[in-house]
Amino acid sequence: MAKLNNNLSIMVVLLSSMMAASMVVAVSEFTTPPEPEPELDFYKTIEECSKNISDQCGKIIVEAVLEDQDISKQCCVELVHGIGKLCHENILRFYVSLPDMGVSATHVYTRGAQVWNTCAFKAASKI
Repeated sequence: MAKLNNNLSIMVVLLSSMMAASMVVAVSEFTTPPEPEPELDFYKTIEECSKNISDQCGKIIVEAVLEDQDISKQCCVELVHGIGKLCHENILRFYVSLPDMGVSATHVYTRGAQVWNTCAFKAASKI
């Protein structure tokens, strides 16, 4: 559990760093891997996506995905209507691409889809 909390903290710091327009993120021994799709400017896309959600909801969404935590209706609205499904999926891809994070790609993608589906339902009831 301590390792998961440490990974969560590092991921939140990484996401916040990207939101601050840092294209080369370094936290402790963790660094951003090379651009996976340079022609698509993947990291810039992630940075732009991250601007459309509050830091608080970003943290809650990361916790929902990594620690199977519940997510508030307000954060669901920010996820669904703020960043959208493609950005959500790209951010998940970013987390999985960090080799030193020790997260299971299967868990991240499975929980990411569950969080999206839950939030799509919650956000639809908010409109």
